[in-house]
Parts: sequence; C-alpha cells; structure tokens
Amino acid sequence: MAKKSTNPVAAPSTDLIIKIIQEVKDRSRKKIKTWRDAMQAAEDRDDPRWYLLQDLFSDLLSDGHLGAVMELRSAATLNHPFYVTDLNGEKLEEQTNLLQKKWFYDYIDNCLDAIFFKYTVMQFGRDGDNVIFDMLPRRHLSPKFKRVYIEATGDKFIDYSAEQNIIEVLHKSEFGIMNDIVPNLIWKKNLLQSNAEFSERFGMPLITALTANKADVPRIEKALQTLGEAGTGVLPKGSEIQVHALANAGNPEKVYLDPVKAHDNQVSKRFIGSTTMVDEGANRSQTVVHAESLDDKLARKDRRLIEFTTTDQLFIILQNLGFPFDNTKMKFCFDESESLSLEQEWKITNDALKYFDLDTTEIEKKFNFKIIGTKQATSGGLAANFK
Repeated sequence: MAKKSTNPVAAPSTDLIIKIIQEVKDRSRKKIKTWRDAMQAAEDRDDPRWYLLQDLFSDLLSDGHLGAVMELRSAATLNHPFYVTDLNGEKLEEQTNLLQKKWFYDYIDNCLDAIFFKYTVMQFGRDGDNVIFDMLPRRHLSPKFKRVYIEATGDKFIDYSAEQNIIEVLHKSEFGIMNDIVPNLIWKKNLLQSNAEFSERFGMPLITALTANKADVPRIEKALQTLGEAGTGVLPKGSEIQVHALANAGNPEKVYLDPVKAHDNQVSKRFIGSTTMVDEGANRSQTVVHAESLDDKLARKDRRLIEFTTTDQLFIILQNLGFPFDNTKMKFCFDESESLSLEQEWKITNDALKYFDLDTTEIEKKFNFKIIGTKQATSGGLAANFK
C-alpha cells in the first residue's frame, strides 16, 4: 500500500479533474478474497484507499439484473416532478425553469449513485449561461481525509475540501449498499462461467466408435471429426457408433442456474425491496403493491437526500456562480402530493367549479387545452363557473 503523504498538491479549482491520471482498471476474474482485501484497504485507519473496491464495483456492474434494479430505483427519483419554492411554499418559476436542464438530471443521477457506491464528489463551474460540472473519479478519492489522488496508487493528492464549488455526497452506510451484494454477484458470475464451460464441454453429445480392425482407427477418427452438427459420416463396415448424451448429467440447472436466481433475488431485495418488479413470473397485483412501496418509501428517502444536498450545497454554488439562487430564501422540493389520474383531477376540478371561481390559466396547463371563452351557463355545469 502506498505511504501516506502529508504534502497536498495545489491545483486551480477549475482544473481539478484535468490533473487526475486515469489508470487501467482490474478486470480479472474476481474472488471473495479480492473483495475482502478491497474492504481492508478502504477501511485502513491511516491511509484508506478505495480504488480496489471501486474497481470491483465497476467490474460487477456488467451484471444485467443489477443494472435493471439500479435503473429502477434511480428512475423512481429522476422521473418525479420537482420545483423550487420560497420559504412559504410558493413556487418560484424562474428558478424551477433553470433546473429543468440535462445537467441537473445528470447531477441528481450522480448524487443517487452515492447510495450505491458510498460517495460522489463533483466540481461545478459556469460556461456562459450554462452550468457545467465534473465528477471526480471514485477510485482516486479518499473521503475520510477529503483527498483526491493524482494517481490512485500514488502518494500525491489534492485536498478537495479546499477547492471551490465542490459538492460531496456521502451515504451513511460503511461502503455503499453495492457492497452488501458483492458476494452474490461474484458467486453468480462464477456460476454462469462454470455453466458456460459445462455447456461447451457437454452441450454437444460425445460420439465414439468401436472397430475390430486397428488399421481402420485413423480413418474412423477422421470420419468422426467430420460429423459435427451435420450428423453424417462415412465409416468402415463393421464399425459401431455410440452417442453419449451428457448435457443433463449431474442436473446442471439445479447446480448452476437455480442458485443464480437465488442470488438475483438477494440483489433485488437489497436495491428495491422486492423481487416481483423484475421477476417475469410475478403476480400483477403484488407487483403494483411493491412498486408503490418503492416510490412511497425507498424512493422518498432517496428524494430527501437530493432535496437536502440541492438546497444546502448546490444553491450556494449556483449563487456563487451568479445564478439567482439563495438557500436562505428558497428551497428545492419534490412534488409529494398524491398522484391522481387525469380523469380524477377533471372530476375534482368540475366539482370545485360549482362553488369557486378558478384560474382558467391553471386549468389550461393542467388539462392541456386552450380556453377561448365560455358557453351558455348550465345548471351546475363547468362553464357556468368561469369568470
């Protein structure tokens, strides 16, 4: 392990990402010992290094099931409507519109990744009227001492807490929730590799031939090699062919594929609290209930993380960059009001108009049609209540 350095390297705040040397990641076949060594390096008291653990996380991200549940959990926040309000809860249109940009959704996505990988550190800047930011590579970071190493395995580092316009998002878990299912992903990967080797060896039946004439052996061997998938060959008279079907010997489905499903279930439960939302044999009613649980519980918790980070850190940086934000006078909020169907909202609006005068502009926005006037009033009807 590299020795601890006590001399941080100065770097211009806008060029922090440029000074970091991108190195080759380890993509070799992983073992449980690899994981344990990585955790030990990350929790070192004097010189914690995270590149081994982050490289392990990065390599395991190629798992398709893991990718699906991560996307599902992140989407529960990314697809949720949001706005900026003053301290009284009044929506601020200008600030809200400034955040309706691609960079802001990328920022939210990176913040959510801290839940999976323990931390995210970003540096922000301004390019004309646009907000720009770079995410510092996780394998180069040591969040305990606020260091970003020039080389992940080297001694030279920058104290990123002393840099301008830095946002650090830390999850309360020790290593991020990705760490909780690393053994499942390693075992699953090894099971699939073993199953592939089994299929390669025994997927095609073994074919043997018996003959009493030793001189015919070379000719028979050559004929067997030409059989292949075509299943035809020319052999000397008297040769006996035997086909040995070994594809199901030892019950490979029970040995390899059933445990894979069990590991997938563990991944689903840890990331989205359920297996039914990504299980092709799931009951529809259960899936709906669990989807609501994801949105109302796990995702709401994730959204609070974004709300606090945005109001307490991002608004200060945006104000420093010259944008009209002030976290002492405004806050970032997700819309947590009850979600209603368009038909339900229309009924509520129509009922309200029997007793109140409503703003037609808001009704136009809500139902996406243009109001150009009112018709002859009818008893208790919608048109009778427009002013």
